[in-house]
Parts: sequence; C-alpha cells; structure tokens
Amino acid sequence: MRPSVVVSAGTYHLPFNRLTEWMEPWTQAHPEVHVVMQHGPGKPLGGAENHAVLPYAQLLTLCSAADAVVLQGGAGGVMDMRALRRIPIVVPRVPVDDEVVDDHQLIFTERAAELGIIRRVLTREQLWSAIDAELAGARESPSAPVPTPGVANLAAALEQLPPPLGLGDRARRFARVAHGLRA
Repeated sequence: MRPSVVVSAGTYHLPFNRLTEWMEPWTQAHPEVHVVMQHGPGKPLGGAENHAVLPYAQLLTLCSAADAVVLQGGAGGVMDMRALRRIPIVVPRVPVDDEVVDDHQLIFTERAAELGIIRRVLTREQLWSAIDAELAGARESPSAPVPTPGVANLAAALEQLPPPLGLGDRARRFARVAHGLRA
C-alpha cells in the first residue's frame, strides 16, 4: 500500500501559500507518496490530490489513516488530532505575507510542542525531516489520550462533589433566584 501524507492549511480565510511552497519540493521528490492537500483559499500543491476544503468527516478519516499529518497551527486541527490520538507535524502561520493577523499560532504551537501534543516545525528542512521520520516509522501515536495539564486537574477536582448546602443556604439562594425572576 502506498504511504500517505495529509496536509491541511485549514479553512481560514487567508491563504497559507508558504506551506504549499515548502511542500512542493518534498512532494516532487517523493512521487511514491500519496499526498492529499486541503489548501483553502491558497494555491494547490503540485503532485498532490488537492481540495479547497474537505468535508470535516472525510478530513478526519484521511488523517486517521495517513502515515503523516501536516497542519497549520490552529487549535481546532490540533485538538482534532488529539481526539484521533495523532501527534501532527505543525507549521504555524506567521503575521507575514498576510498568513494571519497576529502571532497567536506561534505562541499556541510553542506551548503545544512543550506539552508533546504536536511536532512544531519552523523551517522547510524541519518539515521535510519530520515527514521523513514519520514515514520511516517514527510516528508517535499515544495508545491512550494524554491529558493536558490543567484539564487533568479540573477533571480530578470535578470528581469530588462539593458538600451539600445546608437548609439555610438553600433557602437564601432560592429567595435570590425568586427575587431575580420577579425583577
């Protein structure tokens, strides 16, 4: 079976042509790899199966089966990959050439990489190396979801129910709610 790579520039209204430009030499050098590109409003990727936008369910199915997944640095795509237990290769958009309006993807992807939930790449050489590593079998997919710090703490806190309110506290809250409803 042919190896596959899914590349998504997301569905953001601004093009992410740098991602396409970085992928083009790699795709040309690897004609044996089936590359699927969701390019949004940007330019299509030569040598790839191109889609402006893929239906969400289809994109997730492709990502789940792919040997490597490359994404722009949006939180939505990263969280989708966490749900699929995938560690994607992520190229953050930068506020140059109208890729994005600010540096939020740089900040988000730096923290996500520290948490180990993405492979952040900042150069085309890093991108190519990360894809090659995935295709060589270095794919990292945790068998169980790794809780994000903070989320795990919140889940643990929610497991402990607060003590029930006393009769006096319940009566005062009921009176405040009733008063608010009449106002």
